[in-house]
Amino acid sequence: MLLSTLVASTTLAVAAPSRPTGADQVADLKAQAVAVSQQLVEEQLQMDAYQQQYSVISARVAADSSAIVQVGVEIDQDRQQIGAKSAMVRRQAIRSYMDFGSGSSSPDAALFGGGEETAQAASEYSSIAVGNITTALDQLHTAQATLSADQAVLRQQEDRDRSDQSNQAIVLDQANNSTDHLQALQAQVTGQLATAVAAQAASQTAAAEAAVAAAQKATAKPSPTRSPTTTAASVVPVVPTTSGPAPAPTAPVTPPAGSAGVTDPALNAFLQCVVQAESGGDYSINTGNGYFGAFQFSQSTWNIAAQDAGLSYLVGVLPSSATKAEQDTVAVALFALDGDQPWLGDRCS
Repeated sequence: MLLSTLVASTTLAVAAPSRPTGADQVADLKAQAVAVSQQLVEEQLQMDAYQQQYSVISARVAADSSAIVQVGVEIDQDRQQIGAKSAMVRRQAIRSYMDFGSGSSSPDAALFGGGEETAQAASEYSSIAVGNITTALDQLHTAQATLSADQAVLRQQEDRDRSDQSNQAIVLDQANNSTDHLQALQAQVTGQLATAVAAQAASQTAAAEAAVAAAQKATAKPSPTRSPTTTAASVVPVVPTTSGPAPAPTAPVTPPAGSAGVTDPALNAFLQCVVQAESGGDYSINTGNGYFGAFQFSQSTWNIAAQDAGLSYLVGVLPSSATKAEQDTVAVALFALDGDQPWLGDRCS
């Protein structure tokens, strides 16, 4: 009953209307996948226990059948002995009658011949012989009745064991059905999780591309006070067109460089933990795995967070190339956007 409740609740959770694709949906699906996996392991263990119980009961049924067969053999042996003893009684009675009734001169007649005393002895002999066989017959009948009673008890036990075997087979079949259902449910949740992860990745990629495009568009706009593409080496002096002293050339304006003008913000406890967990405090780390800097930014996430932090000139720049102040600023902005979601899975979250 508990298993049925768990399966029903999981099924309802999977069949619920889909929420917008995002970190929460992925986390929920991961939790569902873990729950189904745990239920599946528990159900398989329970099924193994049912299978063991079924094997024990089946062994009892086989033992009952064997005992019934053995008792049947003993009853048949008693029946054969009863038949043999009964035949002996009949032969002895006929023999006594023929010997003493017809007056023949058989060895018995010769032994007991000679008047009333001899006849009395012959009668006693016949009675003893028949009585001994009759006693043996009575003992055999008693043994046969006892064996028949034992056989009846064994048949009752066999019926009970067969009933237990049938009930256990039903339980085992239900456990198999539950296992099959959980395996199908696990496959369903896994498929939904893969779809949600792919959708989340596509959404992040699209957002990053949009941020890069917006940053490039903003950089391309002419500025009346400075040109981000003008450097000291590219300044051309103004040539005078009239007589008189030439006007002074305009001073070049360069884009923000390094951490000039960027104040290193204070990191909260979580971000301080992330720095140590992700890179050991190395702000220039680049291991070639697609994640960079102290906070292990991906390039797409860095671009979005840099734009949101007001540091659009960092869009497209490797996070590991930025200064500590710039990385800290972008990390604070990302935390304000998504909390600990970008770092789910490390020891800090």
